Amino acid sequence: MKQTPPLKHTPLDPSSLDEIRSLIPEGRDGLAALLETPGRGQAMRISLDDMVMDYSRQPVSGEAMDALVALAETRQVSGWRDAMLAGEVINHSEGRPVLHAALRDPEQAMAREGVDAMAAQVDYLLSLGVEDIVSIGIGGSDLGPAMAVEALAPFHQGPELHFISNIDPAHLSDCLATLNPLTTAFIVISKTFTTMETLANMVMAKRWITDAGMTVSERMIAVTAAADQARQHGIDNQRILTMNDGIGGRFSLWSAVGLGIMIAVGREGFIDLLAGAESMDRHFAMTPPEANMAMTGGLLRFLHSTVLGRSTQAIIPYDQRLARLPAWMQQLEMESNGKPAALPGEGASLGTAPVIFGEVGSSAQHSFFQLLHQGPSITPVDFLAPMNPVSFFGGDDPLVQHQHRALLVNMLAQADALALGAVSNGFPGGRPSTIFTWDETGPFALGRLLALYEHITAVHGWMLGLNSFDQPGVELGKKLAGRYQQWIDGDDAIDLTESSAHFLQRFRDRD
Repeated sequence: MKQTPPLKHTPLDPSSLDEIRSLIPEGRDGLAALLETPGRGQAMRISLDDMVMDYSRQPVSGEAMDALVALAETRQVSGWRDAMLAGEVINHSEGRPVLHAALRDPEQAMAREGVDAMAAQVDYLLSLGVEDIVSIGIGGSDLGPAMAVEALAPFHQGPELHFISNIDPAHLSDCLATLNPLTTAFIVISKTFTTMETLANMVMAKRWITDAGMTVSERMIAVTAAADQARQHGIDNQRILTMNDGIGGRFSLWSAVGLGIMIAVGREGFIDLLAGAESMDRHFAMTPPEANMAMTGGLLRFLHSTVLGRSTQAIIPYDQRLARLPAWMQQLEMESNGKPAALPGEGASLGTAPVIFGEVGSSAQHSFFQLLHQGPSITPVDFLAPMNPVSFFGGDDPLVQHQHRALLVNMLAQADALALGAVSNGFPGGRPSTIFTWDETGPFALGRLLALYEHITAVHGWMLGLNSFDQPGVELGKKLAGRYQQWIDGDDAIDLTESSAHFLQRFRDRD
């Protein structure tokens, strides 16, 4: 393992934020004036093959972007990026490298061996003749794979995938009520194999399997960094896929955690997903900041969250199959950057990630867009859309083309309405957005998009002085839940508030 890089933040000079703030025009008139600047549409546009990032509706001039890039240099963002991609230890709190990008690099043994091991398990499952596969996991063990499988629905070629995360027994029982145990298999995903919700659902699944006369060793595969724990729960050693400790849960769909994705789209489809992500990794690593999608996206996040004090960010995919993307991004950004400053040498906190929310367009236009247009607070928006449809009826079908064109026209209209408003009708305008487009949503394009947002999140974290790769707040809640269960089981030494004791007493009384 490589040594921790000699990177150390120095506390940020508040005057540098004031300087950037002075370069940002205010309100509708300021943004409208920028949009009328000759050549702005081309200047505020970054392309990577068929993918285009249009940030012309952001309240930034070339001078403002130069100031943000200069600040990124003082924050050593490029140094942190290079250290991460080189496999150096940048997750200081856990003493680990951050290796998810290595999983996409075909030159890395970790990537090649991981794909081969996953493919062997897929072949095994297909040999059983199963028709349904239930993937049990939570957080990063669920959100990424579930989102990707739904996004790539036209490319499915294997058994039906079902994703179970909630400890609420209704989630699993409602799923199993529709399945045949003789033609069903399970994937259990937990990095530590101690996750309470996942283990509870696994126990219920094991009972369902054995009640039908099937064996757990035949019908259950584990994905974990703790193989010994999986074996203790009856998982056959040959049915265990391992993952590296340097792969954080929310960055793990590229690893064996993505087994469900490979089942859905096949080995070659999964390799295409990795290739798309790797193309964004190369762009991130090799492109100057001013032409770098991830750098620009991360700097815009910092501009809004810290310089301008905006606490929300909307994610609106105009692609029905990307309906679960906002949920994946909620974990990605808020779990990564929803914490105080924690990098070496960092001073006072510069804020955290914004609250991420979103819904698929155009449906979202008929729910919360009212607030985006006329609410008292400004929420930046990321619009995302493929330029061409992938449809059961065929992408060239005239009706499909007509509807897809209407979808994209709606997206553009919303972006312009947010920016320009209609002051006489009470729409103030001046609401910023970025539009991301690509040819069509397939494995390569999806991998590229997801890697982009991973890198945007990392850049934003480095600008904030955060370690984006740990999650101490999640662990606190887990510990408290364990203590409460001990109290229910009779341990009166556990210290509780009166209100908590009153709530939990009902479970003691029931038992």
